[in-house]
Amino acid sequence: MPKAAELDIDLSEPTHTPSAATAPRTLKERRSEPDGPKNDTPVNFRWPKAEVRAMKKAALEADDMTIQDFMLSCFHAFIKEKSKKDGGI
Repeated sequence: MPKAAELDIDLSEPTHTPSAATAPRTLKERRSEPDGPKNDTPVNFRWPKAEVRAMKKAALEADDMTIQDFMLSCFHAFIKEKSKKDGGI
């Protein structure tokens, strides 16, 4: 059986460096000042009873919508009107 030949190449160092390698990417620098404290607490408020009754009545009269669907449609109508006044969409 033949004996193994000795290797004269150092395998611990890379033999080829690609010429088209990209520059190493660095982390983006963070701003020195944070945006400020976040207020993630929900806003709680109590509606007057008369307004709640009027809203429920309007939701029932509007094609048997749930209160949530009625409020959502009111919100969308409000945003649409606001954008028209502001010269938006």
